[in-house]
Amino acid sequence: MNKKLKKGVSAALICAMMLTTAATALNVTAYADTTTKTTTSTAAKSYTVKGKMTTMYIFDPSIKGPNALYFVNGTDIPYIDLAELLPAMKSIMSIFGVQDFNMDIKTEGNKMTITRETGFPCIIDFAEDTIYYYDFNGFNKFGEDQSLIDVSGLQTKDENGKLTYLKRLKDDTTERYGDDVTLDLGAYNIDLVRKGDKYLMPLQTFNDVFLFSLNMSVFYNGKALFLAGGDAMLDSDNNRTALGKLYYKDSVKKDKLSKELTEFNYNELCFALDTHYGLKEIHNIKSFDNLFRNNGLKEYMLSGNPQAIDTAVYYLATRYLDDVHTKYGMASPASGYKLKKEFLKIGGEGPSRDASFALGKKFEAARAKYYPDGVPAYEEIGDTAFITFDEFVTVPADVDHYKTAPTAKTTDTMGIISYSVQQILRKDSPVKNVVLDLSCNGGGSVDTAIYTVGAFLGKTAVSIEDSFTGALVTSAYSVDTNLDHKFNSKDYLAGKGLNLYCLESGVSFSCGNLVPCLFKQSDEVSLIGQASGGGACSVLWISTATGSSIRISSPNRLSFMKNGAFYDVDRGAEPDFALSKIDSYYDREKLVEYIDSLL
Repeated sequence: MNKKLKKGVSAALICAMMLTTAATALNVTAYADTTTKTTTSTAAKSYTVKGKMTTMYIFDPSIKGPNALYFVNGTDIPYIDLAELLPAMKSIMSIFGVQDFNMDIKTEGNKMTITRETGFPCIIDFAEDTIYYYDFNGFNKFGEDQSLIDVSGLQTKDENGKLTYLKRLKDDTTERYGDDVTLDLGAYNIDLVRKGDKYLMPLQTFNDVFLFSLNMSVFYNGKALFLAGGDAMLDSDNNRTALGKLYYKDSVKKDKLSKELTEFNYNELCFALDTHYGLKEIHNIKSFDNLFRNNGLKEYMLSGNPQAIDTAVYYLATRYLDDVHTKYGMASPASGYKLKKEFLKIGGEGPSRDASFALGKKFEAARAKYYPDGVPAYEEIGDTAFITFDEFVTVPADVDHYKTAPTAKTTDTMGIISYSVQQILRKDSPVKNVVLDLSCNGGGSVDTAIYTVGAFLGKTAVSIEDSFTGALVTSAYSVDTNLDHKFNSKDYLAGKGLNLYCLESGVSFSCGNLVPCLFKQSDEVSLIGQASGGGACSVLWISTATGSSIRISSPNRLSFMKNGAFYDVDRGAEPDFALSKIDSYYDREKLVEYIDSLL
């Protein structure tokens, strides 16, 4: 975690956590082991509740604070009190740059009404085990400035209130609201508990209802809590990070999970996937309980054996979902971190991901023949400028291009694009053709993809469809590439007599696919190469109640609009001019000759 984020965590989140738990500590007997008196809810359910103070680690082992957990009817399923933890959401969101986030919480009997600062409410019924949203997307959006489903999470103002990098164009943004939504937790045997002034929700359900939009979860290893991303416990080589060492080392090892936790873990995962997996229709999934049952994995999920459960989750991700965005994250603490290495060694990442990686290796090997020392981010060959990067990387937290201008050595995508545009538009520039090379680009930050398109076209319009709610939104943005805060015609390449191209291949995936698809809808940029690799959905990390994780395709499908209709970009963009040989991408002298012949 970078120092800037770490500082923000310790200054904001820990303070809030201390405040909420300190308030609890004033009446500790309200949740301590002495609170085992049986009460009856209006739903004629009887509960005993025991409280337990735990430590929550927040992104890093050195950042921690106290937090209360609750256990109902003697089970080992952890619950949290929404009235205690929800106030901390404001500080959690501030870490991610969302400063205006707020929740107004009102309780009346068995109902809790939570209203966002944007005016969108949700109503949690603890007797009926339901959560009602007047508008699911409106409740979960980050702030008033964002559209209903804003594909960009970038906060675009500096400390002086000046717009930076991206400007949202509200007049060019259109929104079609989705249906109201009721999450029927009771249908999944997920029990919400109200006891006196406590409104208890299972920790895992809290993750799937309130933290999913941040791609974060609170993991519980039987001893402590860990607020982190779904891949934060392991590094790129699948070895434990500093946080992961703590997560796995101090976990409660078990050969058998309790019947209650096993069943809850299964039901909760079905709920999370039914709600958040965006390709159910395409994969012909009626429900995930049905899928688990039909492919024989339900027996493993309900076995109580941690490794059998983790095996079922691995097979779900890599064999039965098997879209390139979906990947297995990590095994549960009860199974140990090494299990993922064993899975990958035997079964790989899944057929689709493995095939995509193999194709990428072919293109990288071909490029290395012409650029053994690495391809430059910006290169001019004769009258043609090439801009190349293999991942859409956002500006690091400790970098401010407005204070220190990007150079030829800059590595983040916004810096590369800013530098390249200024070189192309410099006085007496020889550049007549501009080629954006995305042939080895596997995706990344959508903010930088928007910035890239805007640098070419002047305005980026990204459409998105929520397959869960039915909402349809087209969000428009302009960009500032010369870093003067003005967002004008000096910031983009279109309309200046340049010939604009984009190199694409089957490796061009996710945002590497979105950009060619958006170019395809314009009359400014021609596509050269082979059809891009698809990948329409934004990605979402989800966790399980046993502490494992997978990354999935979310319901938010990136799309383009044509004749008023939305079409997702999963099938990729066909080139205007085909290249049949991989070497043709990287023999740039000949490629420039070919491009000149197209004029």
